[in-house]
Amino acid sequence: MAPVSPVFVGRQAETARLHALARQAAGGHGVAVLVEGEPGIGKTSLLDRVATDCAGLGLRLLTGAAEDLEQQLPFSAIANCLGIGAATSDPELARVSGLLRGEQAFTRSLAAANHDFVITEAILDLFDEWFAQGPVALLLDDAQWADPQSLVVAHRLGRGIEQQPMLLVVATRSAPRGGAVDALERSLVARGGHVIELAPLPPDEVAVLAHDLLRTDAGPRLSRLLGTAGGNPMYITELLAELAEEGALADRDGRMELVWDTDELAEGWVPPPLAEVILHRLGFLPPAVRDALQTAAVFGRAVELTELSQVLGRPVAELADVAASAVEAGILTDTGTRLEFRQPLIREALAARVPPSARAALHRRAAQALDADGAGVERIAEHVMAGEGVDDRTTEWLIDVADPLTARAPELAVELLQRALPGAPRRQAARLRLQLIRALLWRGANAEAERLARDAVATGDDPACDGELRWLLAQTCYRRGHLRESLEVIEQALTEPGLSATERGRFHGFAAVCLFFLTRFEEARAAARRAVRAGEATGDARCTGIGDFALAMTLAVDGDLEQALVVNDRAFASLTEGVQPDLQVDPYTLRGMCLLELDRLAEAERALSAAIAANRESGGAYLPIAHTLRARLLFLDGRWDDALVEIETAAELPDLLGSAVRLRGMADLIAVHRGATVDPPAGTGTSYPHHFSRWARALCVESQQGPAAAFELLAPAWDKAHGLEPRRLVYRVCADLARLAVAAGDRDRAGALARDVDALLARRAHPSLAATAKLCHGLAADDAELLLAAAADYREAGWPLYEGNAYENAAEALARQDHPARARRALDKALERYGALDATADAARAEARLRAAGVRRGVRGPRKRPKHGWEALTATEQRVVALVASGLSNPDIAAQMFLSRRTVQSHVSSILGKLELSSRVELAVQAAERGTVQAG
Repeated sequence: MAPVSPVFVGRQAETARLHALARQAAGGHGVAVLVEGEPGIGKTSLLDRVATDCAGLGLRLLTGAAEDLEQQLPFSAIANCLGIGAATSDPELARVSGLLRGEQAFTRSLAAANHDFVITEAILDLFDEWFAQGPVALLLDDAQWADPQSLVVAHRLGRGIEQQPMLLVVATRSAPRGGAVDALERSLVARGGHVIELAPLPPDEVAVLAHDLLRTDAGPRLSRLLGTAGGNPMYITELLAELAEEGALADRDGRMELVWDTDELAEGWVPPPLAEVILHRLGFLPPAVRDALQTAAVFGRAVELTELSQVLGRPVAELADVAASAVEAGILTDTGTRLEFRQPLIREALAARVPPSARAALHRRAAQALDADGAGVERIAEHVMAGEGVDDRTTEWLIDVADPLTARAPELAVELLQRALPGAPRRQAARLRLQLIRALLWRGANAEAERLARDAVATGDDPACDGELRWLLAQTCYRRGHLRESLEVIEQALTEPGLSATERGRFHGFAAVCLFFLTRFEEARAAARRAVRAGEATGDARCTGIGDFALAMTLAVDGDLEQALVVNDRAFASLTEGVQPDLQVDPYTLRGMCLLELDRLAEAERALSAAIAANRESGGAYLPIAHTLRARLLFLDGRWDDALVEIETAAELPDLLGSAVRLRGMADLIAVHRGATVDPPAGTGTSYPHHFSRWARALCVESQQGPAAAFELLAPAWDKAHGLEPRRLVYRVCADLARLAVAAGDRDRAGALARDVDALLARRAHPSLAATAKLCHGLAADDAELLLAAAADYREAGWPLYEGNAYENAAEALARQDHPARARRALDKALERYGALDATADAARAEARLRAAGVRRGVRGPRKRPKHGWEALTATEQRVVALVASGLSNPDIAAQMFLSRRTVQSHVSSILGKLELSSRVELAVQAAERGTVQAG
C-alpha cells in the first residue's frame, strides 16, 4: 500500500471563527489570534486553511515560521514571514532587508537595543504602508521558537491592530515555550485578541480522518488502535502510514483492518511516542533520500538545495530529485518560494538520528563551504556555533566579520568571540578582545565590556590597539553613567605618546562632553576648543564637530543662545554623517532647544521634527529628549492635547538619558491646570525628580493649603536652579512664584524675583523673558499697566497660558484700583485663554479672585471644547483626519506633518476615541461624508 497523505478533518468551529475574523480584518477592524496546541494537533494545517481564506478575501498574505536554530538571530521569524532572504530584491523590502543585514549599523546605532528599535520601526512603517493599500494577514507558525525581536514586532502590531485592516495569527505549542511567548499572549489578549486552543479530535472526527486517509472505514481493531493516539491528527496520520508501510492493513468486508495478530496489539496496548513512530516510518526511505534529508534536518526547517550541494558534494540536480521524492512522501512541502519540512516533528526526528559528533562535523563543513561561497555572516556563524571548537581559520574569519556579525546577531557574536578568545595566539587575541568589547557594548553589557577593556588596557598586548581600546573603555564608562571614570580614562589616554593628533582631538572632544554633564563648564569649554583646534589642524571633521557641539552646549547653558546656534550650526556642517553612536552628540536636538528658548517656536518645531527623524533613523539615544522638548513647546504654545500625545510617544522609548521624569512632570502639570490632583512622589520626602513635578504638586497644594505653603514648595525650583538646569532655563516658574508670593502677602519676595529675572534679561532679551520680568515687577508693585504689557509680550512669544495669567493678575489689580470695566475686560481675556486650553483650574481661580474683588465676567466665556464628537478634535487631529481620509499611511502623514509615525498613531487612537469609531476605515468613510478630505 502507498504511503498515506495528510488531510484536514474537523476543526469546523475554529475554521469558521477564523474565517469570520479574517472577514472582519478585511473590513478594516483588525484582530489578533493566538492558536495553541500540542505538537501534531493541527496548528499548521489550520493556518494553511486560514491562508486560503485570506487569499480569497483579498488580503496581502504574509506567512512564515520560526526556527529553533534561529532563536539567536534577531528578527529571523518576522523576516521569514516577510520573505526577506539573502537575495531579496523586492524594492518595498529593500530598507528593512538592508537593516537586517546590518548595513552601516555601527554608523547608526548606539547599541543593539537602538538598532532593534530602528528595525522594528522600519518594519512597522512597512506594514503601515501596506495598510493604506489594503488588508494584510500575517500568519506566524511555531512561535515557541521565535526570536525576541520578532515577538516584539508582533506585540507592537497587536497594540494598534483594532485601527488597521489586519489579521495577525500566531501559532505556538502549548508547552514548553518561553516566557516571551506568554508575554505576547497576555499583550494580545489584553487588547481584545482571541485565543484558540486546539483540543484532541473527538472519536467521530478520528473516524472521519481515518476514512479520508484510507479511502474507506476503519475496522474495529484498527479503530481501537487509533483511539490510543489521543486524537492527535499527525499521530494518527503517521501511525497509519507506518502500518501501511509494514503491510499491516488489509481490506476486510469493505473496511480497512489490522492483519497483525500479535500480543503487542492486544487490548490496552499503547503505541510508541509520536517521534518514534515518525523515526520508524522514515527508516523505509531510500538511503540516498534519507541521508540528504538528515543533513538538511540538522541545518533547519528550510531546505536549501545549494547549501546541501556544497556540504554533501552532490549535484543540485540530484538533490532536486531527492527533494521531489520527499515532497511526494509528505515529508517536505513546497511553499512556492522554498522547500520546508512539513512538520517540525519530522525534522526533529530526522536530526535526532544524526549523532552529535556527526552533527558538529556537518556544521563545520557547512561553515567552510558557505564562507567560500560568500554567504551571509549570520548563517555561517550559526554553523560555527553548532560545531565544536574554533580553529585558526575560523578565528581569522571571526575577526574579519565581527562588526557585521555583531550588528546582525549580537548574541552569536559575543558567544563566538568568547569561545575563540581563550585559545587564540597573542596577535589574534588582541583583535578578538577589541571586537568582543565592541560586541558587548552593542549588546548593552556595559559592565562586562568595561571589565574586559580595563584588563586589555592593563595588559597592553597590542600597542597598535591601545588608542582604540582606551576610546572603548571611555565609552563603556560613559554608557554606565560613570562620567568621572570616563574622564579619568580620557586624561590617561592623553598622556600616552602613541596617540595620533586625530585621536587626541577626539579625546578632547569627548572630554568636553563629559565635563559639560559634570557641570564643569569652563573646563568643558577649554577642552572643546582644543578639539576644534585639533580638527582644524588635522582636517578631521569629527574633531571639529564634537568640539563645536560641546562648545555650543556651554554657550546655551550660559544663556548666550544666539551664539550657541551659530557654533552649533558649525558642528552641523562638520558632522555630515549625522548622529553617530560613538560621539555622543546631537546638534539637531540642541538646535531645537536653542530656538525654543529664543521663542522662535515655529523654527524650533521644525528643528525638533528633524531631530526626531534623525534619531529615529539612526537609533540615537537623544530621541526621547527631542520628543520631550517638542512636548514642552506644545505645552507653551497651548497645544496641550498634542503635548500629551507627544509625551505618550516619548514615554514608550528606550530612556537612556533620563527623560522620563520630565515627561511625567509635564503630564502632571497639564493635568493640574485641567483640574486634576497629583500626589507627591512616593518615598521622596521633600525631594522631587524634576522641577515640573514639584511645580505640579505646588499648584495642588495652593488649593489645599493656601498660597504660602505652595510658594515654599515651589521656591526651591528657582532658588536651587543650577548646573544643567540653570535659572535661564527654569525662569518659567517665576510667573506662578510671584503670584503665590503676592497672594501670601509677601510682595518683597515678588520684588526679589523680579530683580533675579532682570539679571537674566540684562544679558539677552526676548519676548517671554521680558514678559516674565514685567509680570514679576507688576505683581510686586501692583502695577496693572505693567501686567497688561506682560500679557502683550506673552502674546508675542506665543504663550497663551502665561498671557492668561498676566490678564488675570491685571484684572485683580484694576479691580483694586477701582477700574471695574477694564478689570472685567481683562478677566474676559484671561478666561478666553484658559477656555481654549481647557485650563479649568486656572479659570476657576481667576473667577474666584475677581469675584472677591467685586468683578464678574462681562460676557459668557468661550464654550469649552467637548470631549467627544468632531468638535472635540484639535487642529492637529483635524489635519490627521484629512490625510487619513485621503488614503495616506501613517508614515506618509508623519512626513507631511513633521511628526513621527508613533505620534501619528497616537493621534489616530485619540481621534477614534473621540469619535467613538473603531478603525481607520470607518474614520475615512465618515470624514469623506463630511467633506473633510476637500476641507483638508
